[in-house]
Amino acid sequence: MNPYALISFLAFILCFFLGNFIYHKNTENQLNRWVAVLCILVGFLAFIEFEYRQAPTLEKAYFWLNLSTLWPFVPSLLLHISLIFTKNKILKNKIIYIIIYLPALIIFLLGFNTDLLIGGASQQYWGWTYEFPQNPLLFNLMSIWTLFAGFTAGTLCFIYYLKSYHLKRLQAKYIFTGLYLPLIVSLISDLVLPATSLRVPEMTMAMSTVGITFISYGIWKHKFPALTSAVVADKIVSTMSNFLLILDQNRNILTLNQAAADILEYEEQELVGKQGDIIFAQKNGLASLLKSTIDSDLSSLNSLINKESQLKTKKGEIIPVILSLSPIVDENSGLMGIVCIGSDIKDLKKAEDKIRTSLEEKEVLLQEVHHRVKNNLQIISSLLNLQSRYIQDEGDLELFRDSQSRVKSMAIIHEKLYKSNDFAHVDFKEYISSLTAYLFHYYSIDPDIIKLEVEVDNLMLSMDTAIPCGLIINELVSNSLKYAFPPGREGKVSIKLQSKNDQFLLEVADDGVGLPENLDFKKSKSLGLRLVLSLTSQINGNIKLIDDSGTKYEINFFEIEYKDRF
Repeated sequence: MNPYALISFLAFILCFFLGNFIYHKNTENQLNRWVAVLCILVGFLAFIEFEYRQAPTLEKAYFWLNLSTLWPFVPSLLLHISLIFTKNKILKNKIIYIIIYLPALIIFLLGFNTDLLIGGASQQYWGWTYEFPQNPLLFNLMSIWTLFAGFTAGTLCFIYYLKSYHLKRLQAKYIFTGLYLPLIVSLISDLVLPATSLRVPEMTMAMSTVGITFISYGIWKHKFPALTSAVVADKIVSTMSNFLLILDQNRNILTLNQAAADILEYEEQELVGKQGDIIFAQKNGLASLLKSTIDSDLSSLNSLINKESQLKTKKGEIIPVILSLSPIVDENSGLMGIVCIGSDIKDLKKAEDKIRTSLEEKEVLLQEVHHRVKNNLQIISSLLNLQSRYIQDEGDLELFRDSQSRVKSMAIIHEKLYKSNDFAHVDFKEYISSLTAYLFHYYSIDPDIIKLEVEVDNLMLSMDTAIPCGLIINELVSNSLKYAFPPGREGKVSIKLQSKNDQFLLEVADDGVGLPENLDFKKSKSLGLRLVLSLTSQINGNIKLIDDSGTKYEINFFEIEYKDRF
């Protein structure tokens, strides 16, 4: 076989391979498609060159040479590809396509149907080749068009190379080299040397193949120009830490990412095509997830966000997960499939269980603390009661009894906290009922003679506020029961507690004999009143006395914010 023809045949094989390679690198990319077209055209021209170089007769050689008049489309494609690569906006104008391809079409039609481009065929040592036409006008026009389109394409890529950085710069370098190198060598072998009557084997097809190889290497080495939204999406899905499964409309698994395969301990091929329910711990787990958002024919699926569920691994281990399900619909809103994205929350569940166990332990401990405090206060109250039996002086006895009631008021709070699920807040309405019942019993008050009216909002007060507030009520109600009603006198004691915004209003009143005239309660030496004033200050309150028709105390205060004890 003619070795020069063999070179052309190898160029034909390589071009077709590269065209297929570039196209399938990214079938959606416009640049890939046009480079593939260029490869196919150059490959076809290389095959034509192979045929005429080893043709057995002049007629067959001329037939194949005449087909080589397709060449003017090659520089047109090079120019078109360079405009696409450099993202030139002139391609938006449809007239540009006419400017690019019309000269090639005219030259081809004239060259194919006349002898203005191929003057004949002659036998050389490398095989059959073309003869220059007697009228070189069309040949010269073709040469000018080749030089113009080729150098314009190369210049555009070179300018783009100078302005680009990193990956784009490397891409432009390979495009630029792939355009200019064949052009320069072909210019020398096909135009310059023949013009000096020195004929050498035409290198156009071989060098064009070399140029296409440069471009293809750039595609392979620098992933050019395969970086598209589809490629990016595929890369994200394959590397994301969340697991992802895609189901068809029949709930069969179409695909899954590596994270899903890892968490489920399956190989991908073991799950593809299987029903989605196979990976759920509960029977019909997927169906139960979709039940509230999907009808029987799967046509009305809505997105399901962050639903907790359980998956089952290949080994049967149960994995708690958070799932989000979204529909894939076609242009007619018909369901095509379901996307399932989720996260393994096994570690989170373990942490929750640990926190819950710790919290339960602390609740039990705190409950025990309140229980012991209540018991200790009860013991103190009992000791005071026992000690009071040995006291003869009425004044001293009164002090003991007052102290006992104060201790009891605090003990009641801890008793309420001990019996409550909330160890930081007291149901104050219930507390006041218990406290006043105790005081009426402690001072042996007949409720038919002295009435009690309680009007309290449903309030939950913090322990820091409830204890001083409870002691204030204890002191004021105790004073009313002890001093406001002489023996045989009927009356009424009332307690009101209301909240408005962040402020509270406490009223403790009686319709008894009232306080002595000219008594300044804020300067009183009474331990009880001094304690009331001190406790009012503690809860950031102010107190006012109204002594019309008895005694009435109004206290405005705020709830005390919790403060660290340590």
